[in-house]
Amino acid sequence: MSVGVQFGNGVCQMRAIKDVSLSDHPSSCLGKHTCYAMAEEIDRVIASIQGLSLANGTTDLPSLRSRRAANSKQNLEGATKALILATEATASHAQQLLSVADKISGPGHDLARLVSLRRRAKALADITVTFGDALDCYILSQIKSLAGPGTTAEKLLSHFDAHLRGIIQDVVSSTTDEGSVLREILERCYSESLQRSGTLNFDNYADPLDETCLESPYDPDFESEEYYEHENRLEVDEDYANTFRYNRRLKAERKEQEHKKKKENWIGFWVKALQRCHNGPTLFYPPASHLSQCYLTDVPRYLFRTFDQASSGWSNEDVVASVERISDESNSRVDILSKPTEVSIRMLHGHLTKLCFGGGDESDNLMSWSSSLLFVIQYAVWRCHHRRYGEDEVKICAVDTRKFPRGQFARDITLLRAYRQTAKHDEGMNEFFDFRLNREDYDNGEFLSQGQVHHKGRSSMVSLDQLIKAGLHDLYPEFKEESEKSSWTNRVRSLRSRWSAEQSTTKLDIQAALSVARVCFKTFEPPDIAMLLLLFKNRKLRPTTTTTTRPPPFHSVTGKCQGVFKDYGPEEVQRYMKILETTAFGDRDNKAGDSFRKPLSFAQGPQLLKDVFDCS
Repeated sequence: MSVGVQFGNGVCQMRAIKDVSLSDHPSSCLGKHTCYAMAEEIDRVIASIQGLSLANGTTDLPSLRSRRAANSKQNLEGATKALILATEATASHAQQLLSVADKISGPGHDLARLVSLRRRAKALADITVTFGDALDCYILSQIKSLAGPGTTAEKLLSHFDAHLRGIIQDVVSSTTDEGSVLREILERCYSESLQRSGTLNFDNYADPLDETCLESPYDPDFESEEYYEHENRLEVDEDYANTFRYNRRLKAERKEQEHKKKKENWIGFWVKALQRCHNGPTLFYPPASHLSQCYLTDVPRYLFRTFDQASSGWSNEDVVASVERISDESNSRVDILSKPTEVSIRMLHGHLTKLCFGGGDESDNLMSWSSSLLFVIQYAVWRCHHRRYGEDEVKICAVDTRKFPRGQFARDITLLRAYRQTAKHDEGMNEFFDFRLNREDYDNGEFLSQGQVHHKGRSSMVSLDQLIKAGLHDLYPEFKEESEKSSWTNRVRSLRSRWSAEQSTTKLDIQAALSVARVCFKTFEPPDIAMLLLLFKNRKLRPTTTTTTRPPPFHSVTGKCQGVFKDYGPEEVQRYMKILETTAFGDRDNKAGDSFRKPLSFAQGPQLLKDVFDCS
């Protein structure tokens, strides 16, 4: 029997419902009718469990016979809590039921009692299914409440109803963080609306409509007299033919523009939904700006952030939050690209030029990351030296960007280019922008995030001390040179220059890199991180390494987001990403951009790396 597993999933669903909420924005709250209906459904489920006998025991449930509270939302919460208590009390009985079922064999059992037991087991399974359906409807109602009546978003939500339910069921079943279930659902929906092959892509709605739409009486499918007369005039009347072609071209252009606008609005709907979500991200969304040169670059597979107790904002094992997110949560949900240009450029310039220690400006909604692990390791070394911290006090947060929605991170250079013209009006700002945009030798792959980033379950946290104990100095003794600990960016620049000449790789190098990866980045696959570590140096590759480049996972949405731009950062990051995109090592993914693949065992790591590097 699978009752225990099914019922366990039911408990998870019931707990999740407490945390399925959007912000207190009026348009994001469920109507009283919806909440009341959901509470009625929970009451019905509780009534079906009431007094259910399991393994010689009875499940006692809280009574809900008292008069309903006037507030339907409070009543829903009360009913949910009562049901959670009931399911937790019943879960142990369900496990006993499983053990009893496994022991049924041979004669001597009371058949009537076994039939009764089976009926009650089926009742539990039916209850789980019933509640699962109710929860799906509840979450779907939350999402649909964000779309205004008669809007395109409302029509699209209705059209994609089955796909939305599938996403909801998948996330609720697989989530490891019940408090973030709605955010995870909305992030998945956003991704599916954006990806070329996504189940919620606007083209899946528009294309069938276009195919069934007859353009005019001049369409041959009408088989009308007007059509034949029209065809004759095209052959004999040149002015008529030219006018017709001109009007048809204008109509096609207008239709294309309308299609782009609706597609952009559909994607924007999910961006706004995430902003309203209780713990949702503040995404960089170029269509929200009025900047002609604003686009998002591709983000490398991993980003890193060094921090300690003196860092600005807030960073821990669950979240990374900006200074503004701590002081003004509502304003931190506003995308910098949608703010007035003068406000945005002051925030950007202020963030990039602020001191490395201290609280920072209260209006600073940005937090810094780097694509270069080399850079953040040396930064950690420098912070320890400068502040006389212990090596266990400075930490590095690493995130797998494939598990975050597009727009969670934006390249600093992207924003600097977008606001370049405005910066020219301020001499100091203009000089800084010139330096950051033109001095590639000081490009350390900086990326930015806004507001609060929930990285729990999508990250690894490690201290400098752990890196060293795992073998960092065995792989790169340069990091322990005492005389260089007082230098940061110039030291990184020097190391890149020293390691730029092609050099060989030893088996000991591979072992050391895998050791650091396995011990320090436990939530990531060791070969991935080991590869990144080894490529701090320009290592000689095996001649059979390179294959055909794979297509990128995302495509252009509007004219403001033209093409795909690969601006991952410094040379060691470019080396790593090139191998991922052009070799069999990267082809281990099920598809481009897919973050759900079968994990590799540690034993596979050495051979994978030996297949890439020319080992001596």
